[in-house]
Amino acid sequence: MIERAAFAAIEAIVAAAHEAGFVVAVAIADAHGDLVAAYRMEHARPRWMRASLRKAYTAAVMDRDTDAFHDEIVARNLQIASYGDPMLTALPGGIGVTGRTTGRDAELARAGAALLQQR
Repeated sequence: MIERAAFAAIEAIVAAAHEAGFVVAVAIADAHGDLVAAYRMEHARPRWMRASLRKAYTAAVMDRDTDAFHDEIVARNLQIASYGDPMLTALPGGIGVTGRTTGRDAELARAGAALLQQR
């Protein structure tokens, strides 16, 4: 069931990215941080997929959007290394959307997350 929802979320994110003229890489992880689905649009930079994987992992294992995780790090005056997990990232976009989006990674990720929550 999660796989179907993940693929539907990716389709929604990619459609929104196409509509906005963006190129992205998308990754969705389960609650344990394990990859469920991923997609890299044509012309997406290789590093974007790696970043999207880390974003999805972080959102899953920290149980919050990566924006909220970033805010926690800043508020507590911590470094990511304090958590002892080299996969963590505080880049915005909790599902794991990365690309040339003029800072709208998190917006695209929330569109996919909303679809996942409906299922």
